[in-house]
Amino acid sequence: MDPTTKAPGVYIEEITPAGPIAGIGTSTAALIGTVAQPPADADLGKPVPVTNWTAYTNRFGTYQTPLVLPYAVRGFFENGGTLAYVVPVKDMTGLDDALAQLARVAGVNLVCVPGADIDAQKKVITACEDESNRWFAILDGAGAVDHPDPLKPDGELLAQRGPKGLASENGYAALYWPWIVLPDPTAAASSPKTLPIPPSGHIAGVMARCDNERGVHKAPANEVLRGPVDLTYPLTDNEQATLNNLNINAIRSFPGRGTLVWGARTLTKDTPWRYVNVRRLVTYIEESILDGVRWAVFEPNNTTLWKGLERSITEFLTRVWEAGALFGRKANEAFYVKIDDELNPPDVRELGQVVIEIGVAPTSPAEFIHVRLGLWSGGAQISEG
Repeated sequence: MDPTTKAPGVYIEEITPAGPIAGIGTSTAALIGTVAQPPADADLGKPVPVTNWTAYTNRFGTYQTPLVLPYAVRGFFENGGTLAYVVPVKDMTGLDDALAQLARVAGVNLVCVPGADIDAQKKVITACEDESNRWFAILDGAGAVDHPDPLKPDGELLAQRGPKGLASENGYAALYWPWIVLPDPTAAASSPKTLPIPPSGHIAGVMARCDNERGVHKAPANEVLRGPVDLTYPLTDNEQATLNNLNINAIRSFPGRGTLVWGARTLTKDTPWRYVNVRRLVTYIEESILDGVRWAVFEPNNTTLWKGLERSITEFLTRVWEAGALFGRKANEAFYVKIDDELNPPDVRELGQVVIEIGVAPTSPAEFIHVRLGLWSGGAQISEG
Protein backbone atom coordinates (compact mmCIF):
# COMPACT_ATOMS: atom_id res chain seq x y z
CA MET A 1 0.00 0.00 0.00
CA ASP A 2 1.42 3.37 -1.05
CA PRO A 3 0.85 5.83 1.87
CA THR A 4 1.35 8.85 -0.43
CA THR A 5 -1.95 8.13 -2.21
CA LYS A 6 -4.08 8.10 0.95
CA ALA A 7 -5.38 10.69 3.34
CA PRO A 8 -3.87 10.65 6.85
CA GLY A 9 -5.33 7.83 8.93
CA VAL A 10 -5.04 4.14 9.81
CA TYR A 11 -5.36 1.57 7.06
CA ILE A 12 -5.59 -2.23 7.06
CA GLU A 13 -3.75 -4.41 4.56
CA GLU A 14 -4.38 -8.16 4.59
CA ILE A 15 -1.33 -10.28 3.81
CA THR A 16 -1.46 -14.03 3.42
CA PRO A 17 1.62 -15.84 4.75
CA ALA A 18 1.68 -17.94 1.58
CA GLY A 19 4.89 -17.50 -0.35
CA PRO A 20 6.67 -19.13 -3.27
CA ILE A 21 7.64 -22.78 -2.86
CA ALA A 22 11.33 -23.45 -3.37
CA GLY A 23 12.21 -26.79 -4.88
CA ILE A 24 14.19 -29.15 -2.66
CA GLY A 25 17.59 -30.53 -3.61
CA THR A 26 17.57 -33.83 -5.49
CA SER A 27 21.19 -34.93 -5.89
CA THR A 28 22.67 -35.56 -2.43
CA ALA A 29 23.92 -39.13 -2.29
CA ALA A 30 24.67 -41.53 0.55
CA LEU A 31 27.32 -44.16 -0.15
CA ILE A 32 27.54 -47.03 2.34
CA GLY A 33 30.49 -49.38 2.62
CA THR A 34 33.87 -50.26 4.12
CA VAL A 35 36.68 -47.69 4.21
CA ALA A 36 40.47 -47.95 4.49
CA GLN A 37 40.61 -45.88 7.69
CA PRO A 38 37.50 -46.84 9.66
CA PRO A 39 36.40 -44.64 12.54
CA ALA A 40 36.01 -45.85 16.10
CA ASP A 41 33.38 -48.53 16.59
CA ALA A 42 31.07 -45.97 18.19
CA ASP A 43 31.12 -43.93 14.95
CA LEU A 44 30.50 -46.79 12.55
CA GLY A 45 27.29 -46.26 10.63
CA LYS A 46 27.38 -42.52 11.25
CA PRO A 47 26.95 -40.46 8.01
CA VAL A 48 29.79 -38.03 7.29
CA PRO A 49 29.34 -35.26 4.66
CA VAL A 50 32.10 -34.88 2.06
CA THR A 51 32.18 -32.45 -0.85
CA ASN A 52 35.12 -33.78 -2.89
CA TRP A 53 37.59 -36.65 -3.24
CA THR A 54 40.23 -34.92 -1.09
CA ALA A 55 37.78 -34.53 1.78
CA TYR A 56 37.02 -38.24 1.54
CA THR A 57 40.67 -39.37 1.60
CA ASN A 58 41.52 -37.02 4.47
CA ARG A 59 38.81 -38.64 6.58
CA PHE A 60 38.68 -42.25 5.39
CA GLY A 61 41.91 -42.98 3.53
CA THR A 62 42.37 -43.88 -0.11
CA TYR A 63 42.28 -47.07 -2.18
CA GLN A 64 42.80 -50.44 -0.56
CA THR A 65 42.21 -53.89 -2.01
CA PRO A 66 39.48 -55.25 -2.04
CA LEU A 67 37.45 -52.16 -1.07
CA VAL A 68 35.14 -50.74 -3.75
CA LEU A 69 33.69 -47.77 -1.85
CA PRO A 70 36.62 -45.40 -2.61
CA TYR A 71 36.14 -45.93 -6.35
CA ALA A 72 32.40 -45.32 -6.01
CA VAL A 73 32.93 -42.09 -4.09
CA ARG A 74 35.49 -40.80 -6.58
CA GLY A 75 33.22 -41.79 -9.46
CA PHE A 76 30.37 -39.84 -7.87
CA PHE A 77 32.38 -36.62 -7.82
CA GLU A 78 34.02 -37.17 -11.24
CA ASN A 79 30.60 -37.55 -12.84
CA GLY A 80 29.09 -34.37 -11.41
CA GLY A 81 28.16 -35.03 -7.79
CA THR A 82 28.79 -32.24 -5.31
CA LEU A 83 27.70 -33.55 -1.89
CA ALA A 84 27.75 -37.07 -0.53
CA TYR A 85 27.31 -38.64 2.88
CA VAL A 86 29.78 -41.46 3.40
CA VAL A 87 28.44 -44.07 5.81
CA PRO A 88 31.30 -46.32 7.01
CA VAL A 89 30.42 -49.83 8.11
CA LYS A 90 32.56 -52.78 9.20
CA ASP A 91 30.57 -54.99 6.84
CA MET A 92 26.96 -55.34 5.69
CA THR A 93 25.93 -56.78 9.06
CA GLY A 94 25.94 -53.15 10.20
CA LEU A 95 23.65 -52.00 7.40
CA ASP A 96 20.49 -51.81 9.53
CA ASP A 97 22.14 -49.41 11.99
CA ALA A 98 23.66 -47.38 9.15
CA LEU A 99 20.25 -46.92 7.48
CA ALA A 100 18.67 -45.95 10.81
CA GLN A 101 21.30 -43.28 11.37
CA LEU A 102 21.04 -42.08 7.77
CA ALA A 103 17.29 -41.56 8.24
CA ARG A 104 18.13 -38.79 10.73
CA VAL A 105 20.01 -36.81 8.07
CA ALA A 106 17.86 -34.33 6.15
CA GLY A 107 18.28 -33.86 2.43
CA VAL A 108 19.54 -37.28 1.30
CA ASN A 109 18.05 -38.34 -2.03
CA LEU A 110 20.15 -41.15 -3.52
CA VAL A 111 21.41 -44.26 -1.70
CA CYS A 112 24.16 -46.61 -2.94
CA VAL A 113 25.66 -49.76 -1.42
CA PRO A 114 28.39 -50.49 -3.99
CA GLY A 115 28.93 -54.18 -4.57
CA ALA A 116 26.47 -55.30 -1.88
CA ASP A 117 24.72 -58.67 -2.08
CA ILE A 118 21.04 -59.12 -2.80
CA ASP A 119 20.02 -59.31 0.87
CA ALA A 120 21.61 -55.93 1.59
CA GLN A 121 20.04 -54.49 -1.55
CA LYS A 122 16.59 -55.61 -0.41
CA LYS A 123 17.09 -53.82 2.92
CA VAL A 124 18.01 -50.63 1.08
CA ILE A 125 14.90 -50.86 -1.11
CA THR A 126 12.71 -51.28 1.98
CA ALA A 127 14.31 -48.22 3.56
CA CYS A 128 13.81 -46.18 0.37
CA GLU A 129 10.12 -47.04 0.21
CA ASP A 130 9.59 -45.88 3.80
CA GLU A 131 7.28 -42.84 3.69
CA SER A 132 9.60 -40.94 6.04
CA ASN A 133 12.66 -41.44 3.81
CA ARG A 134 11.60 -41.34 0.14
CA TRP A 135 15.15 -42.10 -1.00
CA PHE A 136 16.00 -43.57 -4.40
CA ALA A 137 18.24 -46.66 -4.45
CA ILE A 138 20.90 -47.10 -7.14
CA LEU A 139 21.87 -50.76 -7.21
CA ASP A 140 24.54 -52.83 -8.97
CA GLY A 141 23.86 -55.93 -11.00
CA ALA A 142 25.81 -59.07 -10.14
CA GLY A 143 29.55 -58.63 -10.46
CA ALA A 144 30.54 -62.27 -10.81
CA VAL A 145 28.87 -63.71 -13.87
CA ASP A 146 29.43 -66.94 -15.77
CA HIS A 147 30.95 -66.34 -19.17
CA PRO A 148 30.23 -66.63 -22.01
CA ASP A 149 26.52 -66.54 -21.21
CA PRO A 150 25.80 -64.38 -18.13
CA LEU A 151 22.20 -63.95 -19.22
CA LYS A 152 21.27 -67.60 -18.96
CA PRO A 153 18.03 -68.11 -16.97
CA ASP A 154 19.74 -69.61 -13.93
CA GLY A 155 22.53 -67.01 -13.85
CA GLU A 156 23.21 -64.77 -10.87
CA LEU A 157 22.28 -61.59 -12.73
CA LEU A 158 18.80 -62.71 -13.72
CA ALA A 159 18.26 -64.16 -10.26
CA GLN A 160 18.28 -60.59 -9.01
CA ARG A 161 15.08 -60.04 -10.98
CA GLY A 162 13.49 -63.45 -10.45
CA PRO A 163 10.38 -64.18 -8.34
CA LYS A 164 12.39 -63.85 -5.13
CA GLY A 165 14.69 -61.15 -6.45
CA LEU A 166 14.78 -57.38 -6.26
CA ALA A 167 11.60 -55.35 -6.69
CA SER A 168 10.32 -51.93 -5.70
CA GLU A 169 6.56 -51.68 -6.03
CA ASN A 170 6.55 -47.89 -6.13
CA GLY A 171 9.69 -47.51 -8.23
CA TYR A 172 12.16 -46.34 -5.59
CA ALA A 173 15.10 -48.35 -6.98
CA ALA A 174 16.97 -49.02 -10.21
CA LEU A 175 19.47 -51.74 -11.13
CA TYR A 176 22.46 -51.22 -13.47
CA TRP A 177 24.69 -53.74 -15.27
CA PRO A 178 27.41 -54.63 -16.26
CA TRP A 179 30.20 -53.49 -13.94
CA ILE A 180 32.66 -50.93 -15.24
CA VAL A 181 36.42 -51.35 -15.67
CA LEU A 182 38.67 -48.67 -14.17
CA PRO A 183 42.44 -48.14 -14.14
CA ASP A 184 43.98 -49.60 -10.96
CA PRO A 185 45.70 -46.70 -9.14
CA THR A 186 47.40 -49.15 -6.77
CA ALA A 187 49.25 -50.95 -9.59
CA ALA A 188 52.92 -50.20 -10.25
CA ALA A 189 53.54 -47.62 -12.97
CA SER A 190 55.52 -50.13 -15.00
CA SER A 191 52.60 -52.54 -15.12
CA PRO A 192 49.31 -50.67 -15.53
CA LYS A 193 46.32 -52.77 -14.61
CA THR A 194 42.57 -52.45 -14.48
CA LEU A 195 39.91 -53.76 -12.14
CA PRO A 196 36.13 -54.26 -12.23
CA ILE A 197 34.10 -51.88 -10.07
CA PRO A 198 30.33 -51.73 -9.38
CA PRO A 199 28.83 -48.72 -11.22
CA SER A 200 26.37 -47.33 -8.63
CA GLY A 201 28.57 -44.48 -7.38
CA HIS A 202 29.27 -43.31 -10.93
CA ILE A 203 25.55 -43.55 -11.80
CA ALA A 204 24.69 -41.39 -8.76
CA GLY A 205 27.11 -38.78 -10.09
CA VAL A 206 25.42 -38.89 -13.50
CA MET A 207 22.03 -38.34 -11.85
CA ALA A 208 23.43 -35.36 -9.95
CA ARG A 209 24.88 -33.96 -13.17
CA CYS A 210 21.58 -34.34 -15.04
CA ASP A 211 19.68 -32.73 -12.17
CA ASN A 212 21.99 -29.71 -12.15
CA GLU A 213 22.24 -29.28 -15.92
CA ARG A 214 18.71 -30.16 -17.05
CA GLY A 215 16.53 -30.91 -14.03
CA VAL A 216 15.29 -34.00 -12.21
CA HIS A 217 12.74 -34.58 -14.97
CA LYS A 218 15.52 -35.50 -17.44
CA ALA A 219 16.06 -39.26 -17.64
CA PRO A 220 19.63 -40.01 -16.48
CA ALA A 221 20.31 -42.04 -19.63
CA ASN A 222 22.20 -41.54 -22.89
CA GLU A 223 24.73 -39.88 -20.59
CA VAL A 224 28.49 -40.42 -20.60
CA LEU A 225 30.08 -42.23 -17.67
CA ARG A 226 33.36 -40.54 -16.85
CA GLY A 227 36.19 -42.79 -15.73
CA PRO A 228 35.64 -46.28 -17.20
CA VAL A 229 38.08 -47.63 -19.77
CA ASP A 230 35.99 -50.71 -20.49
CA LEU A 231 33.06 -52.85 -19.35
CA THR A 232 33.14 -56.32 -17.85
CA TYR A 233 30.68 -57.49 -20.49
CA PRO A 234 29.92 -55.87 -23.87
CA LEU A 235 26.20 -56.25 -24.47
CA THR A 236 24.55 -56.83 -27.82
CA ASP A 237 21.20 -55.29 -28.75
CA ASN A 238 19.45 -58.64 -28.30
CA GLU A 239 20.99 -59.11 -24.86
CA GLN A 240 19.93 -55.65 -23.84
CA ALA A 241 16.39 -56.47 -24.92
CA THR A 242 16.44 -59.27 -22.34
CA LEU A 243 17.64 -56.86 -19.66
CA ASN A 244 15.16 -54.17 -20.66
CA ASN A 245 12.24 -56.56 -20.28
CA LEU A 246 13.47 -57.25 -16.75
CA ASN A 247 13.89 -53.51 -16.03
CA ILE A 248 17.66 -53.86 -15.69
CA ASN A 249 19.42 -50.77 -17.03
CA ALA A 250 22.32 -51.42 -19.37
CA ILE A 251 25.67 -49.70 -19.49
CA ARG A 252 27.10 -49.81 -23.00
CA SER A 253 30.00 -48.55 -25.08
CA PHE A 254 29.48 -47.15 -28.57
CA PRO A 255 32.23 -46.20 -31.05
CA GLY A 256 33.09 -42.54 -30.80
CA ARG A 257 30.71 -41.93 -27.90
CA GLY A 258 32.36 -43.63 -24.95
CA THR A 259 30.64 -45.49 -22.13
CA LEU A 260 26.98 -44.55 -21.76
CA VAL A 261 24.15 -45.20 -19.34
CA TRP A 262 21.65 -46.85 -21.68
CA GLY A 263 18.52 -47.36 -19.60
CA ALA A 264 16.25 -45.47 -17.19
CA ARG A 265 13.83 -48.01 -15.74
CA THR A 266 12.93 -48.73 -12.13
CA LEU A 267 12.44 -52.12 -10.49
CA THR A 268 8.66 -52.09 -10.68
CA LYS A 269 5.92 -53.71 -12.72
CA ASP A 270 3.68 -50.67 -12.16
CA THR A 271 3.63 -48.65 -15.39
CA PRO A 272 3.22 -45.18 -13.79
CA TRP A 273 6.52 -45.64 -11.94
CA ARG A 274 8.41 -47.41 -14.73
CA TYR A 275 10.93 -44.63 -15.35
CA VAL A 276 13.61 -43.30 -13.01
CA ASN A 277 12.98 -39.66 -13.85
CA VAL A 278 9.20 -39.93 -13.36
CA ARG A 279 9.60 -41.48 -9.91
CA ARG A 280 12.20 -38.91 -8.86
CA LEU A 281 10.24 -35.99 -10.33
CA VAL A 282 7.07 -36.89 -8.45
CA THR A 283 9.05 -37.34 -5.23
CA TYR A 284 10.64 -33.92 -5.84
CA ILE A 285 7.22 -32.32 -6.34
CA GLU A 286 5.73 -33.98 -3.26
CA GLU A 287 8.64 -33.17 -0.95
CA SER A 288 8.96 -29.59 -2.24
CA ILE A 289 5.27 -28.92 -1.60
CA LEU A 290 5.37 -30.54 1.85
CA ASP A 291 8.33 -28.40 2.79
CA GLY A 292 6.95 -25.26 1.15
CA VAL A 293 3.54 -25.21 2.87
CA ARG A 294 4.66 -25.72 6.47
CA TRP A 295 3.65 -22.11 7.09
CA ALA A 296 0.02 -23.31 6.94
CA VAL A 297 0.29 -25.50 10.05
CA PHE A 298 -1.86 -24.03 12.86
CA GLU A 299 -3.36 -21.37 10.57
CA PRO A 300 -7.17 -20.96 10.71
CA ASN A 301 -8.65 -23.69 8.54
CA ASN A 302 -10.88 -21.66 6.26
CA THR A 303 -11.24 -20.64 2.64
CA THR A 304 -8.61 -17.92 3.04
CA LEU A 305 -6.07 -20.58 3.93
CA TRP A 306 -7.22 -22.78 1.06
CA LYS A 307 -6.79 -19.95 -1.46
CA GLY A 308 -3.31 -19.22 -0.13
CA LEU A 309 -2.29 -22.84 -0.44
CA GLU A 310 -3.77 -23.08 -3.92
CA ARG A 311 -1.86 -19.99 -5.08
CA SER A 312 1.46 -21.23 -3.70
CA ILE A 313 1.14 -24.73 -5.11
CA THR A 314 -0.13 -23.53 -8.50
CA GLU A 315 2.75 -21.08 -8.83
CA PHE A 316 5.26 -23.82 -8.01
CA LEU A 317 3.76 -26.35 -10.43
CA THR A 318 3.65 -23.69 -13.15
CA ARG A 319 7.41 -23.28 -12.78
CA VAL A 320 7.84 -27.05 -12.95
CA TRP A 321 5.74 -27.14 -16.15
CA GLU A 322 7.66 -24.23 -17.70
CA ALA A 323 10.89 -26.17 -17.09
CA GLY A 324 9.56 -28.92 -19.34
CA ALA A 325 8.92 -31.46 -16.59
CA LEU A 326 5.15 -31.78 -17.14
CA PHE A 327 3.27 -32.67 -20.31
CA GLY A 328 0.73 -30.21 -21.67
CA ARG A 329 0.43 -27.30 -24.08
CA LYS A 330 -1.08 -25.23 -21.29
CA ALA A 331 -0.53 -25.28 -17.55
CA ASN A 332 -4.06 -26.52 -16.89
CA GLU A 333 -3.36 -29.52 -19.12
CA ALA A 334 -0.21 -30.37 -17.16
CA PHE A 335 -1.53 -30.25 -13.60
CA TYR A 336 -4.42 -29.32 -11.33
CA VAL A 337 -4.77 -28.28 -7.68
CA LYS A 338 -8.03 -28.87 -5.82
CA ILE A 339 -8.86 -27.60 -2.31
CA ASP A 340 -12.59 -27.31 -1.70
CA ASP A 341 -15.54 -28.26 0.51
CA GLU A 342 -15.85 -31.63 -1.19
CA LEU A 343 -12.39 -32.63 0.01
CA ASN A 344 -12.70 -30.76 3.28
CA PRO A 345 -16.17 -31.30 4.79
CA PRO A 346 -16.82 -30.19 8.40
CA ASP A 347 -15.82 -33.52 9.94
CA VAL A 348 -12.40 -33.31 8.23
CA ARG A 349 -11.89 -29.70 9.31
CA GLU A 350 -12.80 -30.56 12.88
CA LEU A 351 -9.89 -33.00 12.90
CA GLY A 352 -7.56 -30.12 12.05
CA GLN A 353 -6.86 -31.48 8.58
CA VAL A 354 -6.58 -29.81 5.19
CA VAL A 355 -6.88 -32.17 2.24
CA ILE A 356 -5.34 -31.05 -1.04
CA GLU A 357 -5.66 -33.03 -4.27
CA ILE A 358 -2.92 -32.51 -6.83
CA GLY A 359 -2.66 -34.14 -10.24
CA VAL A 360 0.37 -33.91 -12.53
CA ALA A 361 1.26 -35.29 -15.96
CA PRO A 362 5.01 -36.04 -15.95
CA THR A 363 6.87 -36.32 -19.21
CA SER A 364 8.28 -39.78 -19.93
CA PRO A 365 11.54 -40.44 -21.79
CA ALA A 366 11.45 -41.19 -25.49
CA GLU A 367 12.76 -44.69 -24.90
CA PHE A 368 11.98 -45.91 -28.41
CA ILE A 369 12.14 -43.67 -31.48
CA HIS A 370 10.10 -45.16 -34.35
CA VAL A 371 11.15 -44.20 -37.87
CA ARG A 372 9.15 -45.20 -40.97
CA LEU A 373 10.88 -45.20 -44.32
CA GLY A 374 8.64 -45.26 -47.37
CA LEU A 375 9.93 -45.93 -50.88
CA TRP A 376 8.03 -45.39 -54.07
CA SER A 377 8.81 -44.52 -57.67
CA GLY A 378 8.82 -40.80 -57.07
CA GLY A 379 11.34 -40.84 -54.21
CA ALA A 380 11.47 -41.56 -50.49
CA GLN A 381 9.96 -40.11 -47.35
CA ILE A 382 10.82 -40.58 -43.69
CA SER A 383 8.29 -40.08 -40.92
CA GLU A 384 9.13 -40.26 -37.23
CA GLY A 385 6.58 -41.36 -34.63
